Amino acid sequence: MTRLLTTLLLTLSLVFCATAQSPVADRDAVLARIAAAQKPQPGKSQTYAFTQTKHSPMLAQDAVSHGVLTLSGERQMRWQYSDPTDLALVVDGDSIYTVSAGARKALSGAAGAATRGMAQTMMTLASGNALADEKLFAVELTEEPSAYRAVLTPKRRDMRRMMQQVIVTFDKKSYRVNTVRLMEKKDSYTLIEFRAK
Repeated sequence: MTRLLTTLLLTLSLVFCATAQSPVADRDAVLARIAAAQKPQPGKSQTYAFTQTKHSPMLAQDAVSHGVLTLSGERQMRWQYSDPTDLALVVDGDSIYTVSAGARKALSGAAGAATRGMAQTMMTLASGNALADEKLFAVELTEEPSAYRAVLTPKRRDMRRMMQQVIVTFDKKSYRVNTVRLMEKKDSYTLIEFRAK
């Protein structure tokens, strides 16, 4: 009886998941609206509050942090953590640096290159440009009742070392980013939930 009930519940959940998401009818139009919604107006910036949850089997409990992301154009970003630590990662054109306790430190070498790669990936995801760049990701776009869902699979080897997939959801009314889930190796992931300010 228990086996039958378990099989029935599993079947119902699979049917629900299959019906909850469907392919997007006009993919190009939706992608254009998403990209337009993420692009800051000239001279203005976009600001999002975020909650970041890092899950790893190696952690006793999930690591949760909070902060603010500010995008100014396509080459400027400030990723400011406020809790549990006060730390900012800043990308300003070709320069990348951290700010902690008022001290600015340029990132260079291997650490700088890795951080720059991750920061550029986040900027590309947050701007919506990753959905249109077929050199970076294979993109599967579906829709749910209140959101569009993009599953991005990295094509480049260096990106596949950092992540297996990226799952991004966009609000269906505003086309703004709701969540970014970076699926890493060995059941680890980072979930970032955004709220426009």
